[in-house]
Amino acid sequence: MKILDIITLKEVYKKSNKELLEYTETGTSPTLFKEEFEENKRKIVQSLNKIKDLGIITYWDEEYPDLLKNINDPPVILYYLGDPSLLKSKTVSIVGTRKATDYGKSICIEIAKTLSSYTIVSGMAYGIDSIAQRNAKKTIAVLGNGIDIIYPKSNESLYNKIKEEGLIISEYFPGTRATKYTFPYRNRIIAALSEKTIVVEAAKKSGSLITARYALDYGREVLAVPGDITRLNSYGTNYLIYSGATPIISLQHLKELVGISNLEEESSSQSIEEMALKEKILTLINQGKNNLDSLCENLKEDVSSILSTIMQLEIDGKLSQENGTYFTIN
Repeated sequence: MKILDIITLKEVYKKSNKELLEYTETGTSPTLFKEEFEENKRKIVQSLNKIKDLGIITYWDEEYPDLLKNINDPPVILYYLGDPSLLKSKTVSIVGTRKATDYGKSICIEIAKTLSSYTIVSGMAYGIDSIAQRNAKKTIAVLGNGIDIIYPKSNESLYNKIKEEGLIISEYFPGTRATKYTFPYRNRIIAALSEKTIVVEAAKKSGSLITARYALDYGREVLAVPGDITRLNSYGTNYLIYSGATPIISLQHLKELVGISNLEEESSSQSIEEMALKEKILTLINQGKNNLDSLCENLKEDVSSILSTIMQLEIDGKLSQENGTYFTIN
């Protein structure tokens, strides 16, 4: 009797990876399951065709990434929307707290932009995840729910952007709602898809530390951004560094850590839009609109772009800040 004759389609997808890989009857091997799965793959796709542009990659497909295949609990099936070729690109994971500080937001933006030649992998959660993916040139979002569910709902624009320009993946059957277990479990995929994982900000019990632990278990390098020891969001990253993670002490140091070279001129070049935003910020500050709220209100720009530009102006020595008030430096 064929495997898919004795298990309904939905039951197949509901089984754990271990159960699915080990599922046998007398004389039936995982190899035979592969053959049966391929034979029925067309029917599976048809049953899910209500989701426009949905794709399916199985453990045995050529498109399946080797980095993910070589862990001890790989997902047997990946549902995807977008460009699956990104699974074979150079990847770095960036994760962190949902409650990022201004410092965390700024440095996350700079890290994402510095790694423009890499595909950024993250979980599309509030905070650091979303900031990294909004500022990445290429990105993969790993969901902790069915691929047809946008969570959090406020990230709908980001979801649609990644769907069109990057890649969204999930191991969960479409329609599956997130639980407190699905997010930590999907973190293994985020860690496995990259040779390096960067933690920007993390509290003592942050889910980002779960991702870091998975990365270490897989023999991958963990990098962490040092933080103010008086802030709760710094405890996790500082503890990672104390435990042996590599600290990121500058953006140039980050380039060296990930093997980026000969990009100094490229990184220093600015678009007309970036130069115009710098000028607008300096002008507004000289007019007395010298705090973040006033700048955001007058510029009508994305706050992440404003913070990134302010940080660059401070690095360039054109701006200083004291107690939330900005001053230009002549």
